[in-house]
Amino acid sequence: MDSMTEMFYDESNEIFQDMRRSLLMDAGSSSYGQEVVMSIFRSVHTLKADSTMMLYENMASVSRILESLLYCFRGQGRKITDKERFKEIICEYLDFFEKETDKLAHGDVPHGSAASLEEKINQYIAEVKAESGGEEEKEAPAEKEKPKRQVYYIPSAQEEKPEQKKDGEDVAATRQHKKKYMISETERDKILHSIRSLVRINSSLEYALVGLDNGIFSREQLNKLREIEEDLTAVKKYLANTDFVPVARKLEIVVDEMSQKLGKPVKLLVKGEETLVEREMREKISSALIHIVRNAVDHGIEDEETRERLGKSPMGLIKLKFSTEDGMLKISVKDDGCGINTAKVLKSAKERGLLTKPEEEYSEREITSLILINGLSTAKEDGDYSGRGVGMDVINHNVRELGGKLKISSSEGIGTTITMKF
Repeated sequence: MDSMTEMFYDESNEIFQDMRRSLLMDAGSSSYGQEVVMSIFRSVHTLKADSTMMLYENMASVSRILESLLYCFRGQGRKITDKERFKEIICEYLDFFEKETDKLAHGDVPHGSAASLEEKINQYIAEVKAESGGEEEKEAPAEKEKPKRQVYYIPSAQEEKPEQKKDGEDVAATRQHKKKYMISETERDKILHSIRSLVRINSSLEYALVGLDNGIFSREQLNKLREIEEDLTAVKKYLANTDFVPVARKLEIVVDEMSQKLGKPVKLLVKGEETLVEREMREKISSALIHIVRNAVDHGIEDEETRERLGKSPMGLIKLKFSTEDGMLKISVKDDGCGINTAKVLKSAKERGLLTKPEEEYSEREITSLILINGLSTAKEDGDYSGRGVGMDVINHNVRELGGKLKISSSEGIGTTITMKF
């Protein structure tokens, strides 16, 4: 697998585990609540975005339809009472995605059909809408299909350099007498693939065995498997330390495609993509960055006519910078768009019942923070890039999960900067 495909594969595996854990949240209840709905919503929303970017249309298509089903269940106090049916749909979706992504590990193209699953989900959507009084979800206007283009990956220029022995310096001592062994890239890939497979199987087993005590597989054995998984995951982190180069390339593709589709000339400038990071951490950060950049192009950057009227360059600009500061990883995304319209954000939050105090008591910073609440969106209609109110929730969730901090600063008419520190 090239680095782009490998990153998609690894990110997907992480999301599969998250989704299975989500299904176990309300194990003792007769229904699924909003925590489960939003957790799975975040996962499916990210899988949709990633598979769309990679041109895996069948995977993207079923994700879009499943997202519409989840949208039907979203809302304060709403619950999924038919747990078995919902769980069956999610498990079938996971089985399809796992089968397709496994093809990537063997060098094949994921082109399997999910038509039967899509039919089941559409039927479920129709029934849910009928039960709720026939409310119709807003659909984005149909668009003509454009020819697909090939995605190319440009490998990193970051190469590991041999250590140079300086005068009077004992290189062996600086290594603290730790031996290092060289393995080929092929063997490294085999190890990483085996670890990924074990993690996936262990996750499936843990989900399948909840509440079962049939003597075939004991809880002690499962715990031992988890210990082995943790040990091998630690090895994987060491073997798979990587840079942000494929993330930068992926985001450049996202900006290019959105720019063409939305008719907005936008350029992405990236600095510091050679910064090193653990692979698992990069996967969560990559997911957050996709949503940040998509929001910047869709919501932030004005159309060409508006920019010219405001005296701005016709070309919108997004600056993405990776760096380290005081031993912490720092990532910033800065656009020169319209900034956050706090009046619209406050109005949308009020209409959705998300305010916890009188609106006049909210400061500018507090209003800006409201965009991180799931379900809040200022988009006029749902589309491929906005309208669900889940993108910023994904960003906030991933940053918090990594123990990081998120800061949003915006000036109306000038632009927005989102900074993450880990």
